Order: sequence, then C-alpha cells, then structure tokens
Amino acid sequence: MKQHKLNYCFTIVVMLLMMLNMSEAKSQFAQCDYFGLKTPGTNPQEFNPSVLNLKGFIFNGAFSPKCDEFYFTRVDSKENIYRSKKVNGTWQSPEVVSFSDRNFNDADPFFDPRGKRVYFISTRPIGASQQSNVYNIWYAERKGDDWAQPTALPAPINTENNEYFFSVSNKGNAFFASNRAGGMGSFDFYQLKVSKNGKMSKPKNMGNPISTKGYEFDPHISLDESFMVYSVNDDQGASDLYFSYKDNKGNWTKGISLGDQVNVSRAEFAPSLTPDNRYIIYTNYGKLMR
Repeated sequence: MKQHKLNYCFTIVVMLLMMLNMSEAKSQFAQCDYFGLKTPGTNPQEFNPSVLNLKGFIFNGAFSPKCDEFYFTRVDSKENIYRSKKVNGTWQSPEVVSFSDRNFNDADPFFDPRGKRVYFISTRPIGASQQSNVYNIWYAERKGDDWAQPTALPAPINTENNEYFFSVSNKGNAFFASNRAGGMGSFDFYQLKVSKNGKMSKPKNMGNPISTKGYEFDPHISLDESFMVYSVNDDQGASDLYFSYKDNKGNWTKGISLGDQVNVSRAEFAPSLTPDNRYIIYTNYGKLMR
C-alpha cells in the first residue's frame, strides 16, 4: 500500500477549481452531470453519490473525458480500481474494472485526453526478478466498451523504485512522481513526451521549484498545461494540496498551498481535475465535508 495512504479512512470531496484564482480553461468535452449532486460552493463538499456507495478506504476519483465513466480506488483485501459507467443516461453500480487484478495493488487511474487509454499504477511484477511491493506505471487501451490487457511502461520510465500518478496534457507531456535514485528528495516529479503513436521519451526530473528536497507526489496537469495540482508530505508524514502555474516566461512557479479551507486534516492528496475544468476531486482524511 502506498506509504502516504497507510492506516487512513478517507472520503472523496469536491471543490471549485476557481479557488485557484485561475481563469477556467476551455474544455473540448461536454459538461459533466456529476451524478446529479448539488453544485458545491467555495468550500469543499463531500462527493459520494448514492449509486457509488463509497464506503471504507476510497481515493483516486477520476472521470473519463466524456464524463460517462467514473473510476476510483478502494481498498478491499488489496487496492482495486472500480468503474461506474453511464448506460442509457443512468449511472450503474461500480464494479472492479477488467484490467484491475485483485492479486495485486492497483491505483491512480488517469485517462489520456482522448479517453482511448487509461494509465494506472500496480504492484504486479513487470519481470520475474521484480518484487511485487513496488508500484510501476501501466496502461490499458480501449477495446470496444471495455479494455485490453494492460501493458507496463518501459524502462527508464519504470524502475526498481516506485512510480506514482501518471497524468498527460493535451500537448502530449506526461508527469509522474518517483523515488528513483538520483532525485532531489524522497519523491520528485518527472516529465516526458508522449508522441501521437504512443512512444515515450526518457523522463527528466523537473527540478526546482517543483522537485525539492522534500516529498512531492500525485501531480495532475491541466489539459492546457497552464497549471498543475499536487500533494506534498511534510516531515511528520502529513500531506497537503498545492498548485503551481506557468509564469509569462513559461517557467513553473514555486508551489502554493490551496489553503486552510482545503488542507484541513493530515492527509489531502490524489487531486484530479474534472474534464470540464470546473472542479478538483481529491481525497481527504477526517470528518465528512460538504
């Protein structure tokens, strides 16, 4: 189980993206209906539609680009990725998605901008020599209404260390976190290029001010790549949500906390931007919030 997620009971909450004081990016997709839930204000609101029945250890809420599927991770005996699909206008009860293997921990689902591929992390071994307690990045290709068998990303994207939370922008740049050797801190952010045919470049550490001597993880890039939201662990193991944006020279700014209305507990993490760019879905440890 991922280090920063151990021994917590979580709930997914949703908040207005406009709290970032950013202009709302234009979306190429239709508006989401968000299961008919009441629109939240500027304070975080619990996100728990009755059809999802989100009980227990829940994290990683993510909508598909067309907002007709919702994925999340739940801890059963292992971490498993669940899917709820809208069929004829009605959301269905969630089930473990076909590419999630109950024999291993699977988490951090993320759709590519076209919705043709979903990335996730898994402890399933890539090779016979790899231990099964290391998270690597995998993906599954869309196959009709379901998914093909998943494939691990190649080295040096995956390593013998942990890789978390892969996200991709419309520009084809991908971002993830890793505690691989040679980093600046315990976990750093890495960037690579994904070509139109799916080939990937060698990842590079993003460096200061995004990667620091601390513990940064769960980076989610906006579709237009103007900003990212992510999590930071402090020395006591507590995590808060931050964001960074590109200045007028195209450089990433130092991370800025989302503030004390969002970071209210010892564990805010796993932020996910909705496809219409209106909300952030993230995971919170503590009492239920709305």
